[in-house]
Formats: sequence, C-alpha cells, structure tokens
Amino acid sequence: MSPTAYFERPSDSLATARGARVRRLLLEQVRYALTTEPAALEIAPDVAPGSLTYIRGRVSITVGAIVVRLNQEGFTGSERLYEMRDGLAQGRPVGRGDLEWLNTIIATERGLQTGS
Repeated sequence: MSPTAYFERPSDSLATARGARVRRLLLEQVRYALTTEPAALEIAPDVAPGSLTYIRGRVSITVGAIVVRLNQEGFTGSERLYEMRDGLAQGRPVGRGDLEWLNTIIATERGLQTGS
C-alpha cells in the first residue's frame, strides 16, 4: 500500500457506504453539539452575555474539530459548517436554517450509506 493510498477517494460501493456512514456519524456529532447546548442556538437562555459568548466559543471548538475529521473523510460541504463555527466563535448563535441544512445533509449521507 502506498503512503498516499489512505487519502484516495473510495471507488467501490462498500468503501463508499463506509465513508457515508462515518460522515453521517460525524455530522450527527455536530448536530448533537449544537442542539444539546441551548446557548449555541437562537434560544436566548438566561445567561450573562459574557458567559453566552464563552459557551458559544467552546461549542465552536467542538464543531471545528469535527469538521477537520469530516474533511479527512471526503466531506465536501465544509464551508457552511465553518461559517457556523466562525459565527459561534464570534458569539453569534446558529440559525434554524443551518440546523435544517444539517438535517438534510445527514439524511443524504444516510441514503448514500444504504445505497438508496
């Protein structure tokens, strides 16, 4: 096996299904990180503004780490995830449209995984 073989895109259907499964699981981790922390969303919790920014910054770090792993798995929709991460780092919440997009992408990866 050549040293670059690991980074090549899968060409057989089994490898494609595995990649889709890994990407789906990673995307679900992003969704979990966002939805389990109300401060990450547009929900206005009763938290001081400084604490709110700090919490969103921590979620931003989590999202960023997962996106790096997604890129290693060949995910091509990272730009929007990076925008969410950057917004959180600046203290802005993630919008409903972003969560809907994330749910759609997860469903797409699920379809690739099952071959439908």
